[in-house]
Amino acid sequence: MTIAAQDRPRIGWIGVGRMGFQLAARLLDAGYDVAVYNRDRAKAEPLAERGATIADRPADLADRDVVFTMVTDSAALEAVTTGPAAC
Repeated sequence: MTIAAQDRPRIGWIGVGRMGFQLAARLLDAGYDVAVYNRDRAKAEPLAERGATIADRPADLADRDVVFTMVTDSAALEAVTTGPAAC
C-alpha cells in the first residue's frame, strides 16, 4: 500500500548531525515534507538541496504533524526546546 503525498504526515526534524542528517534524508527520499532545524544552520543546508525546508528556530516547526529530535545530550535538548533560541 502506498500513501499519497498529501496523506503523509508533515515532519519536523531538530538536530541534523551524523545520525539525524541521514534519517531526515531518508524521509526526504521517501517523499515526505520535512522541515529541519539545526543550531548550526550550515549543517542543514545540504538537506535543503534535497527538498527540506530550513527552520530558523525550533518554534517554526510547531505546525508539523510529527517532530523528531536527535541532539547530542540532555543539555542540547533543553536548549532547543526551552532555551532562548527555541522561541
